[in-house]
Amino acid sequence: MNKYTLKDYFQDPEKKIAKRMIFKSDNVIAFVLNIGKGEVLPGHTHLESTLFLQVMEGSANVITDGRETSLVAGELMQVDGQESMQVVNTGEQVLRLYVTISPIGTDAFAKDADV
Repeated sequence: MNKYTLKDYFQDPEKKIAKRMIFKSDNVIAFVLNIGKGEVLPGHTHLESTLFLQVMEGSANVITDGRETSLVAGELMQVDGQESMQVVNTGEQVLRLYVTISPIGTDAFAKDADV
């Protein structure tokens, strides 16, 4: 058993996006994406994985295969890995998403990042 405090992974991005890893196993990764005001996580896919995105702070438009869905704090969205996904921060503050990906696919997804 492990206990985590999600706010420990909240970081104001120095650039556009700060990704902070919480957990990694052979089957799943969990992290917080901190997306700056007005910034966009570019469109991409996760192959055969399933993603869950939960908005912890802020608001977003998530575009999956051309369909736009608005999300606000407390809402959760499931995305199939083969769907092209883009996230737009539509709020007036840093957008904070709690994300899980299972299975992890490639280790490239399992690292902290600042972009």
